[in-house]
Amino acid sequence: MPPPDANARKPKALVSRPAWPPSDWAGFLKLCAGASAAAALQLGCPGAQVRPEPRDCPSRAVDAMFNNEDGLNLRPGNLAEIQIDRQQRDFRQVVFTDGPVTGVIKNSSWPALPSGTPISGYLWTGGGIIVARYTEAHLPDGRTLPVCFEIGDSRHPGFLPHSVNSKPGMVVGNNRVPAYAVMRWH
Repeated sequence: MPPPDANARKPKALVSRPAWPPSDWAGFLKLCAGASAAAALQLGCPGAQVRPEPRDCPSRAVDAMFNNEDGLNLRPGNLAEIQIDRQQRDFRQVVFTDGPVTGVIKNSSWPALPSGTPISGYLWTGGGIIVARYTEAHLPDGRTLPVCFEIGDSRHPGFLPHSVNSKPGMVVGNNRVPAYAVMRWH
């Protein structure tokens, strides 16, 4: 009788989500991180990104959000309140850092995205503002759809100012804020 296969009971590796920055940038960004400031400028290495550039949302996300038949049936500008980072339980002043973030929809008027729906995206905290762009909604029925939601209000479309108590790398702001469905990032 042959010995049992040693790999038969090993758990399968978890599938990870794509990270920011995209993997095809990894080598270039490592080169930039190792270069001195003068050399980095000559290489064309980007500086710390304070705020991402405005741009159109991907067509898949626009279709998923605004399609009436099998999409979420939203309208551009539809508003919901979100918790920016669901890992931080306090809703008032919390500390944010740049990087991937998973928030949660609160007080939603969107039937397809009820309160408690997790949303994933990316958070930027430089330049006196907090920018959160959400690119995936994890629906209660188990589907994950591409979306374009951003935080902000009528005075600050696409961002919110952070608290005067903030420090570089430790930005303080409200964790419960308005978010909008958009066709174009501000």
